[in-house]
This record gives sequence, C-alpha cells and structure tokens, in this order.
Amino acid sequence: APCSGHGGERAVRPRGGGPSPGSAASSARMACARSVASWSSGRCIPSGRCRRRGGNRGVVARCSASPSTVSSPYPEGDWRNEALAASLSDEGRAHREAAGRNHTYALKLAYDGEAYLGFQYQPKGKTVQGEVERALTKLTGHDREFLGMQASGRTDTGVHARGQILHFYTKEPVPDLERFHKSLNGIMPKDVRCVEVMRPHPAFHARFHAVRKTYHYFLDPRLVLDPFVRRHALHCGWKPPSVERLREAAAVFVGTHDFTSFSNKSRDKTLVRSPTRTIYRFDVVEQPDGLIRLEVEGNGFLYRMVRNMVGALMLAATGEDGKFTAEDLKDMLEGKDRGVAPMGAPPHGLFLHEVVYPAELLEWEPEEGHNVI
Repeated sequence: APCSGHGGERAVRPRGGGPSPGSAASSARMACARSVASWSSGRCIPSGRCRRRGGNRGVVARCSASPSTVSSPYPEGDWRNEALAASLSDEGRAHREAAGRNHTYALKLAYDGEAYLGFQYQPKGKTVQGEVERALTKLTGHDREFLGMQASGRTDTGVHARGQILHFYTKEPVPDLERFHKSLNGIMPKDVRCVEVMRPHPAFHARFHAVRKTYHYFLDPRLVLDPFVRRHALHCGWKPPSVERLREAAAVFVGTHDFTSFSNKSRDKTLVRSPTRTIYRFDVVEQPDGLIRLEVEGNGFLYRMVRNMVGALMLAATGEDGKFTAEDLKDMLEGKDRGVAPMGAPPHGLFLHEVVYPAELLEWEPEEGHNVI
C-alpha cells in the first residue's frame, strides 16, 4: 500500500535542478512504494545471520537472510522482488565472498554526457563507466572485472546525469572515504564528478534495487538561442510549445501502461523485458529563467522511452490546433506500435536526475560492536 513521503526509501538527491542556477524547486513527490519492513535493532535484515571473520585487523560482518523473511518494496510480480531476495540470501553472500568482493561501496555521479558514447563501458569508445573504472583501478588496484561496477541504468550517448548511482566492490576496506572521494575526483575528467561516496548494505545493487527514477528534460522556448544553455536544453524558440498543451499531453502517460509505442528495441538482443511501466507523475515546470523543465518519475523506463515521450509531447504542443491532440497520443499508447509514434527528442536535453532505493540498503548500519570500516 502507498505511504506518504519517502518513509522507508532513500532518495539519492542531486544538487541543483538543471542547467540554470535559477531553476524552480521540484514539485512534491508522489506516494512512494512500500518500504522494506523495519529491521530489528542491531540487525540489517529480519531473522538474518551475521557471520564474522575475526583477527587482529578487526571484525568484518557478513550479513544474510532467508529470502522468505525479506519484505519487498516492489509491486507484487515485479522481477526485482526475486533479485532483492537473491542478493540478500546466503547464496548471494557466498558468491561475493568467493570472488573476494568483501566490501561494497556506492557512488553518486554527475556528468556532462556530450563527450561520451553513453555510460556503459565500450572497448573502443570513450564512456563514463570507462573513466570511472580507470580512476577506481588506480585507487584500489583492482581491475574492472573485480570491481564489478553496475549502475542504476545506462544513459545513452549525449545524455547527462545529476544523480546516477553505481556500486563496486573491493577486497580491502577503504580506510578514509573523504580522502578517497577527493582522490577520485582528482583523477577523473572534469566533466565527470563524484558527488557522494556511500557505504551501503553489502548486498546493495544499484540496478536491481532501484525503486523509482526521475528524469528531467529541458526545453528552451526563448527566441534567441542561449549559447551557454544550448548543450543542455532543446532550443525550440522557432516554434515554442504551448505549456497548457504540454501538460494535457503529459497527463496521458501518467499511470500504468504498456509503453511499446514509446520504446526502441534494446541494444541487448538477449534481454526480454515487460513493456509495462508505471509513471507516477509527468510535470511541466516553467522556470524563472524562461526554460521549461519536464519532470517524469516512474518505477522504471524502457530504452529511449523518455526521449520518445518528449518527442510526442512536442508534436502535440507545437502543431496546429486539432491536428495532433492528447487523444491522438492516447490512441498511440494503446496501439502498442512504435512505427506510428513520433520521432524521439534529441539526447542533449535529458538528465537522469534522481534514483530512489529502500532506505535500509543505503542507510545500512552494522550490528553494534562490529567493525566494518
């Protein structure tokens, strides 16, 4: 059942609202998904077992729980329920330990995606993941295979982020997180920044444990193109959209729908995913600086889904009255045919703004008296 506020969830919030420092504050969040059940004092999972490794160098807690004892923050039937239970199980812990991945860390990243071929690592291309892994390898001595980096999602070529989350593993604990944070930013290029270093639950997984995400897309409807905003907002001053019609069209996407018409085929041909997603809100915000910020929050997004939705909104908001309406958009959504939907918006106006996780996974505290440096 929904709950008010963010209760049992932790929103990894970015600083700032968009390309302009004068951006208006985001509107209130929708009701959140069910939180993970409160974990008993001194335990990280109900009915869990903490396995310890002693020695002169301190004690490291190894926590696990039977999947049947873990309450899920995801809807019934969601594939993430099984992923969460598996990662919290004895088998999940044993797999990490067998690989020597004794410590889990999480990073919140902000980056300008213009110079990168997306987030995901590519052997022959410059990617955000490649730059972060290069820096982590220098600091930890681990290669990319051992680090096992996973992000909350893949951003495409030219897409930006203010709240990308990733996790990685180390064999030994990081002795000084503040120094590690500074060193990481000192090695990485200036268009990729680590905003925060976190010590989450040992089983934390940035992709599988995300409860919901928020994307922002920026439009610049002003007549004169601002040269300082052009790389981070879609200039449409030649034919500015109607804000009222933007809002009418955006409302069509809110709710649980099959988004086949607004998703491209995945680059991973082996990946089979349900096209059904839930959009909690799709807000149109007029900023004081003249930009328009489109905020879309959902439990997950398909490949290029946000850009395709924005492209449809622009067609509905800039076309002649009655030529393409919100009702036409609704028919496209129900038709489940990508071939009849409009072209997607370009990538440079899109930002991954925020990712939300169960609070117990990011705000994990070891059992009292156990040292997990």
